[in-house]
Amino acid sequence: MHVLLSNLVDDRAEFHTVQGLLAASVQIFALCKPDSPAHRWCKEAGIEHQTITFRHRLDKKAIQIYRQVLHEHSFDIIHCLSNRALSTALWATRQQDKHVPIVAYRGTVGHLSRWDPASWLSYLHPRLHNIVCVSQAVRDYLHALGIPEERLQVIWKGHDPAWYQAAPRNALTDLAIPEDAFVAGFAGNIRPVKGVRYLLEAFSQITPTEKIHLVIAGEVRDPQIRPLVGKHPNVHFLGYRPDATSLMGACDVMVMPSTEREGLPKAVLEAMAQGVPPITTNVGGLPELIEDGKSGYLVPPKDAKALLHAIRKLAADPQHRKQMGIAAAKRIQGPFHISHTVEKTLALYHRILENHTSAR
Repeated sequence: MHVLLSNLVDDRAEFHTVQGLLAASVQIFALCKPDSPAHRWCKEAGIEHQTITFRHRLDKKAIQIYRQVLHEHSFDIIHCLSNRALSTALWATRQQDKHVPIVAYRGTVGHLSRWDPASWLSYLHPRLHNIVCVSQAVRDYLHALGIPEERLQVIWKGHDPAWYQAAPRNALTDLAIPEDAFVAGFAGNIRPVKGVRYLLEAFSQITPTEKIHLVIAGEVRDPQIRPLVGKHPNVHFLGYRPDATSLMGACDVMVMPSTEREGLPKAVLEAMAQGVPPITTNVGGLPELIEDGKSGYLVPPKDAKALLHAIRKLAADPQHRKQMGIAAAKRIQGPFHISHTVEKTLALYHRILENHTSAR
């Protein structure tokens, strides 16, 4: 089996999925951005690849590169990992006599419409063979747009606890956080959809004497948040941090207060893999990941009061917090382990080939 994997990026789960596919004798040819971690990784791993930059959905240069690669190689499947990679692949293959099955990846809810021509150049395109949905929530959203069920496959993007090493607790005390404080963490680019304003509203009710602190790692892109930076002594804005993942591992809980559209947030998976219990809203794919009250807490979106209650509850009960962290790690060791991602991706490829061969 020969697969063209388009727009491989700096994503640990994708790299390990590729490794698993290679171990299962799948031949991979990758398209990746020049001078990217994916490019360097392909060179080190000996994976045949071509550099490409997808500047927009109908990038003529990218289309030309696609056609060149397709002319030089014979592929059984084209698997596109981004919107731009998908649109350009569909365009590049539109005049072929024998179409190679094209598979897409969809990691978020929203931003598509049956009335938007751009959507018909990507996920609503009738020639698209299958869509890998990162969660059931994404699958349900796409099905509601009219995409047939048989074209939608849920494959959670798994992780592995062995990938992570939590930062030592003194990484937090270096931020002027008391050693005996309870610390909640948030990691991610701070956009309105992430709901950080409601998390800050919750912390506005926490007094400095409670010794409950919040660490926020990520670029502030929400204009409503910028004026709030530095306003609360127990809230620490760190900006972009390359070590954000390990810092979350040093926290007592990880909070993701998203308001909508979450597929399966990587930051939550990373925290759970390190045994850090999450407090999240019950939007998108998060209810699939978290067993409410066992491996984390799910609260309604845009509800600062509910966030505050969950934070205070875990701050007051270290034993329950520990048990919840163990259960969170077991979720990653179990159904959300990377081995299942590889297994289901391989099964999808074989099913596509069988159906495609029988249809000829």
